[in-house]
Amino acid sequence: MAVGQGNNDSVFSYLALGRETTFGTGVTTTASLEFISSGMKVTQGKKILEQVERRRVHSTNINMGKTVEGEIESYFYPENTACAWILQNALGGAITSATSTGETVGGLAFSHTVDIGNVLDQTYASMTINTRKGDATSGKAFEYTGNRTSELSLSFELDEALKFSSSFMGKDFTSAGTDVESLLTSTCYEGLSFVNGRVSVETSFAALTSTSFWHVQTGSISISNSLKNGNESRRLGSDTLEVLPPGMAAITMTLGIRFDTTTALDAMTANTQLSAELEFLGDTLAGSAIRKGLKLQLPKCHIDDAGDPEIGGPDEQLLSEVSFQVLHDCSSAGGFSLRSILTNLIANYN
Repeated sequence: MAVGQGNNDSVFSYLALGRETTFGTGVTTTASLEFISSGMKVTQGKKILEQVERRRVHSTNINMGKTVEGEIESYFYPENTACAWILQNALGGAITSATSTGETVGGLAFSHTVDIGNVLDQTYASMTINTRKGDATSGKAFEYTGNRTSELSLSFELDEALKFSSSFMGKDFTSAGTDVESLLTSTCYEGLSFVNGRVSVETSFAALTSTSFWHVQTGSISISNSLKNGNESRRLGSDTLEVLPPGMAAITMTLGIRFDTTTALDAMTANTQLSAELEFLGDTLAGSAIRKGLKLQLPKCHIDDAGDPEIGGPDEQLLSEVSFQVLHDCSSAGGFSLRSILTNLIANYN
């Protein structure tokens, strides 16, 4: 068959993750993810050796370092193991699992807590991503190893379910990976609807409640890990990364809201310390009194742009886009900057 003569449709593709105990050493991927889009890829630049050759076109080049990277977008499903692994890898802390607060005796709901931490301290510090591009007959299974989350963004808006977008950096790849479709379980998950979401902002963490909230229309929260993938993470004798350490984490939150008060503007100009909590709930879990969901807690944040609205014409609603800086809370020994609490029927992620 000539190159380009065949055909592959994306609808029959799959994407699966596995957790590595050794950076860059691939593992069997059994956690499948139904995704919106996947852009995992490898590039390898070429360096032309520029020299005087008595001709107008250079004749020699060499391979440069290999770059493995990509972005995956999906809806966030609390019961999906791949979602939990990506969230933990992005935050970097250990997963602490316990019976959910408020669960009845004999109930099956568990809550899994992760704070911002150093992913290098964890047993599973990187992931293998296996994705088949195309169908089982003519598609190709690509395996990307040594992946860490460079940036994770959770976004929400009216008439949508909670989404996430995760960009990865990795160590190596093969285009002759093992097709693992037979190992994957196909489950119809239910997303976390905007109808059951809230964003609460108060002047103290203790004041946060589920009954007091801002009336937002859109929003997002992002964690950037500043992964170090430059030449300092490579070595002579190899075209791949040898290490991929995280740098300082930068956490930001943005909320779109109707303008009807100067509360955000006043907090910005006074540099008022605020606390925030985002929660998205799903259905009540089977055999439980608790609803599945995801909660994000930010005990210390400041508004750095209150979104002072512009008046663009005579027939519009005034809107603000309020941006927050998220900082580490040093008020107690167990302080944190961002905490995620995931609730589902999975006992633990050990």
